[in-house]
Amino acid sequence: MRTKGFFVLTVLLAIACKPPTPAEQMDTIVSWVSTARMVGDAWLRHTTPDKYTSQTLQQADQMLLQTGSELLKSLPPAIDSAAFDRALTSTRFNISEMSRFVEAKDASRFRQPWDSVLIYMKVMKDYSDKVESSR
Repeated sequence: MRTKGFFVLTVLLAIACKPPTPAEQMDTIVSWVSTARMVGDAWLRHTTPDKYTSQTLQQADQMLLQTGSELLKSLPPAIDSAAFDRALTSTRFNISEMSRFVEAKDASRFRQPWDSVLIYMKVMKDYSDKVESSR
């Protein structure tokens, strides 16, 4: 019985340590871009504190950098990696700008990158659909 429990634990650990698939990585990217957009919306409506908003935007940027870097190593051939990288870089730039404008308490300048993130959210969703369909 002890051997069986050890085997189950070993299998569970192996599954847990499995690297994410490109589809899972794209889901993570879409989620973080959506999070940036939502927290920006909340900040514009004055329902989230500046510090929370800024920290969330910075976290989104870091997660996009990390996940995007890993994903670029394993993108399916159907995806143009240079175009994806440009879109991801532009997304990150706009999220960084949002964070900068939150810290400056400049809602009027915040809106332009926030609007751009909506466009890139759709672009990333399109890439996610392409990655999913290339499985």
